[in-house]
Order: sequence, then C-alpha cells, then structure tokens
Amino acid sequence: MDADTVITLVLSALYVLALVTLVFVLVTDDRDPSTVLAWLFILALVPVLGFVAYLFLGRNYRRDSRLRRREEELVGDVTHALTATVEEAQRHFGDPPATRAGEPSEKVARVAHHEAQAHIVGADTLTVYYNGADKFGDLLADLAAAERTITLMYLIWERDELTARVTDVLLDRVAAGVEVFLLYDWLGSIAYRKDELRRLRRAGVKVQPCYRRLLRMNYRNHMKIAVVDGRVAYTGGMNMGQEYADGGKRYDSWRDTHLRVTGPVVAQLQSLTAGIWRLNGRHDDLLAPDFLPATTEAAPGALPVQIVYSSVWTTYPGNRDVFITCLGSAREAVWIQTPYFVPDEPLLTALCTAAASGTDVRLMMAGVYDKAVPWWVAHSYYRPFLEAGGRVFKYEAGFLHAKTLTMDDDLTVIGTCNWDIRSLILHDEVSTVVHDDATTRAHREQFLADQAACREFTLTDLAQLGRWRQYRNSLFRLTSRLL
Repeated sequence: MDADTVITLVLSALYVLALVTLVFVLVTDDRDPSTVLAWLFILALVPVLGFVAYLFLGRNYRRDSRLRRREEELVGDVTHALTATVEEAQRHFGDPPATRAGEPSEKVARVAHHEAQAHIVGADTLTVYYNGADKFGDLLADLAAAERTITLMYLIWERDELTARVTDVLLDRVAAGVEVFLLYDWLGSIAYRKDELRRLRRAGVKVQPCYRRLLRMNYRNHMKIAVVDGRVAYTGGMNMGQEYADGGKRYDSWRDTHLRVTGPVVAQLQSLTAGIWRLNGRHDDLLAPDFLPATTEAAPGALPVQIVYSSVWTTYPGNRDVFITCLGSAREAVWIQTPYFVPDEPLLTALCTAAASGTDVRLMMAGVYDKAVPWWVAHSYYRPFLEAGGRVFKYEAGFLHAKTLTMDDDLTVIGTCNWDIRSLILHDEVSTVVHDDATTRAHREQFLADQAACREFTLTDLAQLGRWRQYRNSLFRLTSRLL
C-alpha cells in the first residue's frame, strides 16, 4: 500500500473509533432517551457534522467528573465562607421558615434547598423595580457611594449612553481606591464595541469575559448581579444597556422586573459572582470580608428569601424544578411572565397538569418579539396548555422581558431564567424566591396591570394561524435546544 492509502486507513480507523466512543458515551450518559436517540439519529445521518455538533452542543457536563470535582471545590469554599450567614438565618427563620410549615411554599423551599443548596436567608430590605429607569437610577447612586468593592456580572454589556454613565462612575470609584470586578458574557456581548471595557481595564478594573473557550460557547452566563461593598445587591432581568431602561430604538417601552436587596442575602449573590469568577480562571478572593455583609444577623422584619442557582455545571436544573414544584403545589393560582416559551417536557407536563386540575395558570409572554424563531416555536406548545385550561396573554405595550412567577398569595420568584430549554437546562441562571405575602400581593397587582396591556391568545387564534404557519412552528420546534 502506498503512503496515501495508509494515511486514509489510519484516519478512517481513528474516526470510526471516535464515533464508537461517542456512541458509547451517549448510551451510558443516563440522559432522557429521546435526547440520546436524537443524537444517534444525527450521527447516523450526517456523521461528520453530527460529531462536530455534539462537541459544541451536546456534551453532558453534568456527567463530567473533572468539572464535578471543580464544582465541589467551589461549593466547599462558598459553604465555608457563608457558614455564619446560614447558621444565623436558620436561627432567625428556621429552614424552611417556621411560618410556612405545612404551606405549599414549604415544598418549594425544600426543593430549592435540596437541589440548589438554597438556604433561607434574610433580606433586610427588598425593592422590586418594574422599569429600568428606576433601577438604573438607584444602581448608579449605589455605585457612586461605593467605598471598598464593586462586583458586576451581566450577560450583555452594551456600548451606549447608559454604559457611558456607568463607566464614568466606575472610573471615579477606581480612582478613589475602590476595587472593581466586572464579568460579562463573551458571546452575549460580542456584537458591542469594547472600548469602554478597555478603558476600565486600563484604569485598574479587573474585566473578565465568561466562557470564551471554544467548546463551552454553547453555555452562557445569563445571570445579572451587581454587589456594592457587600451591603447592597441587584439581580433580575435587566442587562446593562439603554434599551433595558427605555426600550431603545426598537421598542416603545421595555417591561422588565429587577430586585434590590440588602442584608445577609447579599452574601449569597456575591458567592455566585465569586464562583463564576473562579470558573473562568481567575483566582481573586471575592469572598473576602470587604465583599460580604458586615453582619450575618437579619434585621427585625427581614424577609425570608432563597437564591436558586442552576447551570449545565450543576447536578440538578434547580430553577426548572422550583417552577415545577410551584405548579404542582399551588392551591389557587400560578401566574408566569417570560419573554420566551420553549419548555422541556417535564415543565410542559407540569403546566398542563396544573391547569387541568383547576389551578388558575396564566402565561404572559412577549407579544412584540425580538427573535422570530423562538416566538414561532412558542405557538407549537400552546395547544395542550390551552386545552388543559391554561390561559396565554401576549404583552403588546412594548417588549416584555420579565422572568417572574407568583404562586397563590404566598410566594414570588423573580430572576433571570426564561421558560425556554436553554435557560432551564444549559445557562447559568439565578432566581430569588421571596417567601412573603405582601410582596406577592403587590406583584400580582402588577401582573394584572400588565395583563391590561395584553391580548389573550386562545385556541381560536391558534386555529386561525393556518396550516402553513403551524407546520413552520412545528418544524422549528426541532431546534428547541438551540433557541
């Protein structure tokens, strides 16, 4: 045999070995059989493209022992740093809260604790924002008052008038000796100019893009967390950009939900920032005393809250399972807001079962869309939900970007997690579960105000889409894990 033939045979043998190894990994991966079979079908149909696609999109990081060891190390560090905070919270509230014993929200608290190590902690103050102008006004004031540390973590860091104002404040604080750390998602922010970030880095801000490694580009850091001096934290749906304040050039308005909290809960949010910082190869100690609350004691009247984190790196999809528990536990109503609706099968089953049981399940999503394909795909999930008795509302006063849930009058969830498979299974996501009646009643009132700006979508509307549009929606549903 000539040299070319030998090379061809060796390469073919290596490729077959790689495919056999991949098939073995898939079969032994303990994942949903439909997912395994789908990947096997792709490998059989287009082996080369299928192999490359699996490397980028299909790897099950929850089974990666190396990453599991790294996660366990980080969890150990965080647990050690937050021990005093958790112990004080258990003395103050109980875990789950004694006031919730026997209530549906107790089940939610237990699931959040088991799957996300989300202990009940205290929020001395909790402010809910329903528009970006108010949120960013307060954030800029808190940043300007920083004395020791600032940590910022956002999926998207744009380049506009809002980021210019934030940049000026951060430059001022760095000049005053404040330590500033800034995380942004590399792919999520790839479309925006980086000259402001370069200015910040030159001035002494430690700037770090998340998940820039090629084989991890499918997994995004979708969280939004800002912490100042360990005393105040922000989290919720709003990224860093002018459109999140006023809708920008594309939308008449931007409807979003965000939180400002003080008290021991700030330590939980700071711990997530510290963990992502470490996962991206940086070793600064963002759990040092200057980054954490000065006291672990909750103030009188503090609200019991839980911080639920989930990701492709975590053992469980904790955010999704909190949603499922709310749907299964509610006595009267579950009202949901999300810009996108591409649920996985367990969540869709929970939605339909809750609606069929008589629970008032309402789903509000964007009626003015920013991405056509996810909006089309959402329609392919409506029929079973509507037939079960659920209600769908499309918000049309602007773009709806809020990610919230209310269960009865007992519990509110405000976070970063969309009701789509990427957020539910793949992305870094954080939700704040607020175990407080007054907060929940206020949020229900806001939901009803938003509902007045919606058009209800019914089975009749679905039928009027026509066969071609319904076929298009079902076809694109096959890409649901990529949306």
